[in-house]
Amino acid sequence: MSTSHQKNDNEAEQINSPPGDEAPALLAEETKQEPQFLRNLCILPPRQKNSPVTKQRLAKDAILLPPISPSEPISAIRGAIAEIRGLAHITNYRLVLEDLDEDFLNLILSEHKKKSNKGDRGTETADAAAADVSSSSLVVNENRNGTQHKKNKQNNKKKKNMKSVVPIMSDVVSPYTCDQSSVEIPSVVMSEECEDIVLNEYELLSTLVDSGDLHSNMGFRMVLERYNEGTLRDHVQRTKVILDGNIPYVLGLVGANETEQDAVKETPSKEPEEQAQVTVEGTKEESEEKVAEEERQAEIDPNELKIPLFPMSEPVHVDGKNLQDFFYLACGEEERLALVTGKEYAVQSLEAVEKDEKQNKSNNNNNNNDKKSKAATSHELAKHLVNLGKKCRVDCTISFGGFNPPPAHRKMLGDLAYLEVMLPGGEGVVYITAMPTGFYINQSIYSQDGKMVFDPSPASEPCFSHELLDCLLLKSPSLRSTWAEALSASLERTELTTKEDDPLNAIFVAATHIDLGGENVGECRRALDSVTLRPSWLVPYPRDGKMPLHRHNYSTSRSEVTMADTFGLDIRNGSSRDWNEELQSAREMPKDTIEQRIERARMIHKTLGDFGDAAAAGVVAIFKGQIGPMNPNENVRSHVYLHNNIFFSRAVDSGADTFKLGQGDAFARKSALRDASCVGALHKLDIPGMHTLATVLVDYLGVRMVCQSIVPGILLGEKTHQILYGAVESSSPLAWDKDMHEKLDKNLGKSMMIASRKVLRTPLNDDRIEKVSSPENKSDGEEITKDDVIDYFGSVEMKAIRGSDHRSYCLDLTRLTPRDANWVPHTEGGTGNWERNLGKNTNKIPSDLQDDEWVMSILRPELVMRFTSMKLQEKTASSKSKANSDEDNSSEKQVEDAVSNDDAQDVLDSLRMNLNVFLPHLKTLEHVDNAEFEKIKKDEELAREVAAVLWDKILPEVTKAVKDAPGQVPVDGKSLTEFLHDRGVNCRYLGRLASLASEQERNDVQEEKDLIAGKISSIPRRSMPFCWLELLECEMVARAAKHVLDKYLTENGGASAAQVSKTVASFLSALMSMSEESAADTERRLEKNNSNSDDKSQLSLFESRVTNAVVRGRNEIWTEIENEVGRRFRYTLRLYNKKDQASMSRAPLIPLLRRVCQRSGIRLFAKEYNIGSKGLCDANISYPISASDIVEVLPMLRHAANDGRESFAPFSNGADAANSSLHILLNEAKQAYDAATVLLNEKNFNLALEYIQEATTLYQRITDSPLHSRVSKCLDLTTLILYQAKEYEMSANHASKALAVSMQISGFDSADVVGAHMVLSHVALQSGHLATSIKHHRSVLYLTELLAGPHHTELSALYHKLSGIYSDVGSVFVALRFLQTAMTRKNSDRVFQAVLNRQVAQIYARLGQLRLAVEKEKETFHIFRMTLGNDHEFTKSSKEMLQEYMVAAQAQGKLLAEQEEKQMAEANANAIADEIIADEIAEEKRKKKKKNKSKAKKKK
Repeated sequence: MSTSHQKNDNEAEQINSPPGDEAPALLAEETKQEPQFLRNLCILPPRQKNSPVTKQRLAKDAILLPPISPSEPISAIRGAIAEIRGLAHITNYRLVLEDLDEDFLNLILSEHKKKSNKGDRGTETADAAAADVSSSSLVVNENRNGTQHKKNKQNNKKKKNMKSVVPIMSDVVSPYTCDQSSVEIPSVVMSEECEDIVLNEYELLSTLVDSGDLHSNMGFRMVLERYNEGTLRDHVQRTKVILDGNIPYVLGLVGANETEQDAVKETPSKEPEEQAQVTVEGTKEESEEKVAEEERQAEIDPNELKIPLFPMSEPVHVDGKNLQDFFYLACGEEERLALVTGKEYAVQSLEAVEKDEKQNKSNNNNNNNDKKSKAATSHELAKHLVNLGKKCRVDCTISFGGFNPPPAHRKMLGDLAYLEVMLPGGEGVVYITAMPTGFYINQSIYSQDGKMVFDPSPASEPCFSHELLDCLLLKSPSLRSTWAEALSASLERTELTTKEDDPLNAIFVAATHIDLGGENVGECRRALDSVTLRPSWLVPYPRDGKMPLHRHNYSTSRSEVTMADTFGLDIRNGSSRDWNEELQSAREMPKDTIEQRIERARMIHKTLGDFGDAAAAGVVAIFKGQIGPMNPNENVRSHVYLHNNIFFSRAVDSGADTFKLGQGDAFARKSALRDASCVGALHKLDIPGMHTLATVLVDYLGVRMVCQSIVPGILLGEKTHQILYGAVESSSPLAWDKDMHEKLDKNLGKSMMIASRKVLRTPLNDDRIEKVSSPENKSDGEEITKDDVIDYFGSVEMKAIRGSDHRSYCLDLTRLTPRDANWVPHTEGGTGNWERNLGKNTNKIPSDLQDDEWVMSILRPELVMRFTSMKLQEKTASSKSKANSDEDNSSEKQVEDAVSNDDAQDVLDSLRMNLNVFLPHLKTLEHVDNAEFEKIKKDEELAREVAAVLWDKILPEVTKAVKDAPGQVPVDGKSLTEFLHDRGVNCRYLGRLASLASEQERNDVQEEKDLIAGKISSIPRRSMPFCWLELLECEMVARAAKHVLDKYLTENGGASAAQVSKTVASFLSALMSMSEESAADTERRLEKNNSNSDDKSQLSLFESRVTNAVVRGRNEIWTEIENEVGRRFRYTLRLYNKKDQASMSRAPLIPLLRRVCQRSGIRLFAKEYNIGSKGLCDANISYPISASDIVEVLPMLRHAANDGRESFAPFSNGADAANSSLHILLNEAKQAYDAATVLLNEKNFNLALEYIQEATTLYQRITDSPLHSRVSKCLDLTTLILYQAKEYEMSANHASKALAVSMQISGFDSADVVGAHMVLSHVALQSGHLATSIKHHRSVLYLTELLAGPHHTELSALYHKLSGIYSDVGSVFVALRFLQTAMTRKNSDRVFQAVLNRQVAQIYARLGQLRLAVEKEKETFHIFRMTLGNDHEFTKSSKEMLQEYMVAAQAQGKLLAEQEEKQMAEANANAIADEIIADEIAEEKRKKKKKNKSKAKKKK
C-alpha cells in the first residue's frame, strides 16, 4: 500500500513562464485540512468455527497495519496480505469488518510491542510457539530437527471420516486453515442477508468511512471461501510460485516505534526499494548535518583509499575483445574476476604508495591486503545469497493428475480436481482430492501390477486443509523440514539484501549468477533477464565446461504454464480488451488541471504499454502457429490475424489492388516503418480530434509483422464505417471531406510545414490502373471525370476513416516530409548528386537509382526544421540589411521595428513542403491545371534545394565537426544514428559520410608526406579520426548483414525453420573470419583442440531426418553483403573483407558482431571466440562460432509511440524494453526539466534542484516506475546539479542510481551506460572514492573498445586520465605505463600527442632517466613547432624545457662517465688482485699435490 497524494487542482500551476526565484507549484499541497488517518487497524487471522487457539495467540498472530489514508484502495490491503508469512499462501478469502473490544485491541498492541522489543518485528522460532489445544486433537510440535507426530489413543483406529491435524501457529503450518476453519460461500453468490460488512476490493476505504462502517481501532477479518474450478486453479498456481523460491518473508507491516507515531507511514509494497520514487536530498540543514556526521566518523572507507596495482607481467590496458569476462569488465569488477579465476589481484593503500615514492622504488609487488577487501566480502555474500536462493526453492512437484477432471458423479459429490504431488526426501507421490472446502489426501495408489487404482475417498490420515500447502505440510515430515529451512533462508536473504545499499551490486550478481553457484545455463539466463528490460546479446557461459549446456531442470509446472498460455489474452475476464476504445478514451480525458493531465498521461502510457505487451505475445503465438488466420483460403503472404482485439498483418507486397505507389517486399517493409514513425509523430503532437491507432512493429526471423488496434466497424462491412479522405483501393477515386481537410491543414500544416496542393481525384496513371482494373474493382459511387481536381492535404496514400464510434482516424501516414531528391533519379527530377559522384571501382554500386524502396526515402523532420530556420535567418538578415540601407539615419529601434513588421508568416507559408513530389505512377496536372502544375514545379525545386543543402552543407559540416571536435564521436551504431538524426541526416548517407572521411584521411596522409619531404613547414593540429570511418563502415555492414541474414532465414523457412542456429552461426562465422578455412586447416584445428565434441553433442540426434539449411560459403556471404552495402549506401567497403594487412587491422570485428546481434535479436554465449582467424561455414559445424554458441534469436519490437530515438528492441517476456522509451504526454514534466537546465546554467542550484525533483516525480507518477528513459535523464541532471553545487557525496549517490537505471533500461554495454560510468567515475574521484573512480573508469575503457574498437579517439584520453589519477597519488611507475599505453592509441589531435610526450618526459626526468626525457621532449617540441608555430607559448615552453633536460642530461652524463671511469679502475684493480690471488692458490695446490705424490711413493 502506498499513501496517495491528493492535490488541489485549483492551486496547481503550470510552468509556462521562465523560471524565477520561486519554487515550482505544479504539485502544490492542498490548502484544506489534511485528511484524517485510520489508526490501529489490523488484519485478523481466518475465522474459525470452534477455535482451539487462545485469545492471546490470536492477538499475537494479528497483523497490525500502519496509519492508513481513507483514499487507499481496499485491494492494497489484499496485496499486503499476499506478502505476509503465514498468510501469503491463502488466496481464496474475503475481508469483513470486525469491531475490536478495547481489551483485545490492547492485547494486540501489547503483543506487537513485545515482538518489537525482541528486535525482529515478530520473528519467533517454531519451538517457541505455544497454544492450548483440545486433548482429542492431533498435535504437531515443530522443532529444528523435524516434525514429530503424537496421537491420542482414541485416534489409533483407521476411520475414513477421521478429522485431520489441527496444528499450532508457527512459521511452518497455519492453525487457521484446517478442520476448525470456517469456509463460507463466496461473496459473489452470497445472500444479501449476510450480517458481515464485506469489503469490496474495487472500492476505496473512504466508501466505508463515509458510510460510518469503518473507523480507527477496527479489524479486517479474513473469511475463507469455497473454491470453484477457476479459483482452485489460481490457488494451485500460487502454491507452485511460492514453492519455486518466492517464499514470503514479511513478518509484519509496522516497525518497532511506528504504532504511536502521528506521521503517515507507508506499508511495504511489492516493488523493491530500488523502484521507489527517486528523491533528492539536499536542504542546507541536511547537508550541514551530513558533513558534521562525516567528520565524526571515519573520513572515507579504507577500501576506497586502496588502488589496484598492475605488475610488470600484467598489461595495464583493458582487452576490449574479451567476451568471456564481459559482465565483470563491463561493471569494472576486475577484483571479483580475479577471485573467480584464482588470479592474484594486488591493491595498495595510498600511505604505502607515498612511502614507496619517497624511497623512489616501484610499488608493483607490494600488496598490503591485511584485511579482506570489499570485493572479496561482496563476492562471498553473493555466493551465500545464491545458496540461500537454492534453499528457498522447495523440491515439490505439483501437477493435475491423470484422473482429472473428475467424472460426473464425483463432481456432484463435490470433487473439483485431482492432484499428484511428488514430495521431497524420497517420500514418493501423494494423490490429493480438491473440493470446494479444501484439500485432502485420497486413497488412490499404484497397484502391484503397475496400474493406477482410482479411489478419491479420504485416506486414513487425510490431512485436510483449506490450503494446499498446509495439507502437504501436514502429510510430509520432509516437506516440513525443507519448508522450515526455506523460511529461514528467505528471512536471512531478505535481511542481507536490505542491508546492501549499492544499487549496482544486485544487477552484477544476477549477471554473474553462473559463477556463484547457478544450477544451469537457463536459470542463469533468466536471472540476467530479470534485472534488465533489454535482453543482453551475451549470455553467461560456464567456465571450464563445469556446467553442461544441455542440463535442464525437470518441471511439470513450467510445462503446464506453457500449455495453458493464452498469449496475452485474459480469458478470465470474459472479453478481450478494446484497445482502441481504451486509447481514444484516455486521449479524450479532461486536461483542465494538472492532476487531470497527469492522470490522462498515465492512462495513455499504461494503455500503450499494455498494448505493446499484448502485441508481442500475439506475434509469438502467430509464429508458433497457435493462432489461425482470418483468411486461410488466401495466399500465405496475404494472411491476416485477429487476436486479443489486435490486427496482425505481414509487411509484404500482397498485390497491386491496395493503394500504394511502390512494389516489392522491401518497399512494403519500409512503408510500414514510415507509417509507424508518422503515427508516433502525431502521437507527440497530441492534436485533439486527430485519432491514430496503437501501432507496433515486430521483426522475427526475416518477417515483419504490423500490429494495430482496430478501427471500430472496419471489420463489419462498408456500412459500419466511412472513408472521409483518400482511397483504400487503387482503382477508387480519392474521397474528400471539407471538415477533415481543414482539420488536417490547420493542425499539421503549420506544425509540420506541410502544404496543401491540388491533385486529381484519380491520381494514379493509366498503367497503374490497368494492372488492377477488373469489373469488381470498379467504383459504384459518384461519377468521377478524368480531370476532376481536389485540394488535397498530405500524401496521396493517407486516408481518413470515420469509424462506428464516429471518430475520425488517420491511416497510412507514410510521409510527413517530401521524398529525398538526392535519391530520385536525375532523369525524374532528382539532384543527380549520386550519379555525379559515382567514382571508380563501383562495380558493386548500381548505376542508377531505379528502386521502389527509394520511393520511401524521405527527408527527416529535423532537416526540414533546420532548413526553415536557415531561411528565416536569411530573411531576417536581408530585412535588417535593407532597413539599414534605406534608413541610414534611423535609430536601432526603428530598424528592429522594420524587421519585426516583416510578414514572417508569408515566409513560412512559402516554405511548406508538398509531400507528393517525385512520386511514381502519379498523373501530371500539365494541361489540366497549368497554374497548379507550375506550383508543383516550384515545390520540386524547393525539395531539391533542401536535398542540396543536406548534400553540400550539412554532410561536410558533420565531417568537419568530427575532425575538429573528436570528443563528440559516437561510440556505437545506436549513438551514431542519434548523432546523425539530430542533425537531420538519414542513415542512408552513411556511405557518403564514409567517402568524405576516406577522402579526408587521404589528405591527412598526403600532408604528412609533404611535411617529411619539406614541401610544407606546418601541418594542421587535427586529423580525421580513424574511428570515424571504422564506425561508419561497421554500421553499414551491420545494417546490410541484417537484410542478408533475413533473406537467408526466410529461404530456410523463417519461424518454421528446423535449425535456425546453424544458419545464424554459419553467417556470423563468415562475418568474424578473415578467410575461408581449408579441409587441411580444419583437420589440424580439430586435432589441436578437440572442441567440437561439445558442438556435436548439441546437434539433433535425428540429423538425417532434418533437411539441412541452405548454407553459403564465406565468400558468397560477403559478396551479398558488399552488394547490399553498395545498393543501400552507394559505397564500396575499404576496410572489411580486404586482404591487405592495413585494412584488416582497422576492421573492428567485435563491434560488428555486437551490432549484428543487437539488430537481429541474436544472443550468444559469453565465451572466447577466435575472432579474426580463418573461418568455416558448414551446414553442420561452423567456426569460430558454432551452432551450440547460439542461445536464441529474439523477436525485435518497435513501438510507434516511442520517443523517436529508440528503434527495434529485442524482447523475451513482454515489451518492457520498448515501453521504457514511450513518449510521455505531459508538457509540465518537460518544462520542469528544461527549467532545471536553464537554472543550472544560471548557477541557481537550489531552484534547479527543486525543478528537477518535480520533473522526476511527474515522470514517475505517470510510468509507475523509475525504469524509463526520461527518469534516467532526470537522474543524470540531478547528479550534475549536485556536483556543481559541490554536494559530492550526494552527487555520487545519484550517479550510482543513474547508472543502475541506465543498465536496467539499455543493458550493460550501451552508449548511455558508458556515459553514466564516466560521470560516476568523475564524481567518485571528486568525493574521494578513489577505488570506485578507477573501477568505473576502467569500465569505460573496456566498453569503449568493445563498442567502437581499439582506435576510438577517446581511448587515448581515458588512459591519460587514469595516468593522472595514479600520478596524483604518487604511483609514478603505473602512471608511466598508462601514459605509454595512451601513446599507442591512435589520436587525431597532434597537440594532445605532444602533451602525452611531455608528461612522459616529466616522469622520466622525475625518475632520473634524463636521456629518455630529452628524446620525448624533442618529439614534443617538434610537434608543437609544426602544428602551433615557433611563436606559440607551448613551443617556447617546450624549447626551454628541452634545454633544461639537455643541460641536466649532460651533467648527468659527465657524472655517470666519471663514475664509470672510477668503477672501471676499481674493476681493473680488483681483476689484477684476483689474478694474483688465483696464481697463489694454484701454486699452493700444485705444491700440495706434489707433496702428496712423494708421500705415496715412500709408502710403496
